[in-house]
This record gives sequence, structure tokens and C-alpha cells, in this order.
Amino acid sequence: MGCDGDIVHQSDQPVQDGSWDRAWKPEFAVDINDTINPYNVFIDIRHTGDYPYSDLYLFITATGPDMAPMRDTVDCLLADADGRWYGKGQGFIFADRVEAEVLYQLNRRFPRKGRYTFQLEQAMRTEKLPGVIDVGLSVKRAPAQGG
Repeated sequence: MGCDGDIVHQSDQPVQDGSWDRAWKPEFAVDINDTINPYNVFIDIRHTGDYPYSDLYLFITATGPDMAPMRDTVDCLLADADGRWYGKGQGFIFADRVEAEVLYQLNRRFPRKGRYTFQLEQAMRTEKLPGVIDVGLSVKRAPAQGG
């Protein structure tokens, strides 16, 4: 898709036994060489149709070169008010797998070249979050404005 920009980084980590334990905090390292152009950062969530909620709260801790850790709380909306999944699905009525790409940061400029790390922590009110298959992080060059 042309509007997605160029993919700079994309990686996923599988959730053990399809249930995201609060103690598991996957990290994603992204090497940035361009501090001029903006990027869009996405959280990638893959879940089954049995995921019991319409959203997923995350704590995201970002670190980078000469940067103190920054922690955000992010609400990843996965379904509309009627319970229809926003992501792309496969299987019978999305029963097998739903893939959602949730925008985390729009037009982010990284201040320094180097390695940036993003740690994801599920922040729901349950210790083990069922129905999550894997989680990931994508960083794409933001599309040129006005073109």
C-alpha cells in the first residue's frame, strides 16, 4: 500500500500458549539512521476471535540514545461498538486469527541516530490475557505530505 510508507522495521514475538501473561514484556529494538524525516510507529496485535475484549491497554516504555525512558499508556481499539473486529481476519468469521495494526505515534521524528527500544506490557485487569497470538512493532517512513 502506497500510503503506508517504507517499512524501516517490523518484528513480532509469539505469545506463549495464546495467553499474554502480565510478567512477559516483549522488547523491540529499532535502529534509526535518519533524524530528519518523520516515521509512523504501529503496534501489531494478532489475536483470535475468542479475544474477550474490544480493546487492549498497553504500557509502552521507549528508550533511545541519551534518552531517559519514556512510558506511555496506549488503548489499542480492536473492535467497534457492535463487536466487529477492526483488523484483517482469516478463518470462519475471524475465528482463527485477526491482525490489527494500531497507530502508536504519527509523524514521529527521532532526535538522534542509534538504537531505540520499545517494551510492551499488557495493562489489562487480568494476569493472563487469553486470545492473543503474537504482538509486534512496525516503524514506517511517514508518507510525504501534500503529494
